Amino acid sequence: MDHRKARKIFWICWMLASVVMVLGAILPDEKMQKAVITIGIIIFILGGVIAICFMRCPYCRGPLNLRGFSPDYCLTVGKRYKINEKPLWLV
Repeated sequence: MDHRKARKIFWICWMLASVVMVLGAILPDEKMQKAVITIGIIIFILGGVIAICFMRCPYCRGPLNLRGFSPDYCLTVGKRYKINEKPLWLV
């Protein structure tokens, strides 16, 4: 998985978790509230794990910034990312 796809999955998980937790908070039954909010927290954590594991430079495996847009080049190495290039650590 490349860092751009991981970034999209990361943000989708975080937005989905936010919606699930808000909807869980307005449920009338307390047990259902806890269950739905717990599911939202699990989705939230899953997004964070995906970000930490897969949002890395394909050249040096250094972490990329989680906020904002995907960079066009590695801030550590300075190499420009190619769109469909296989990362060196997978070869």
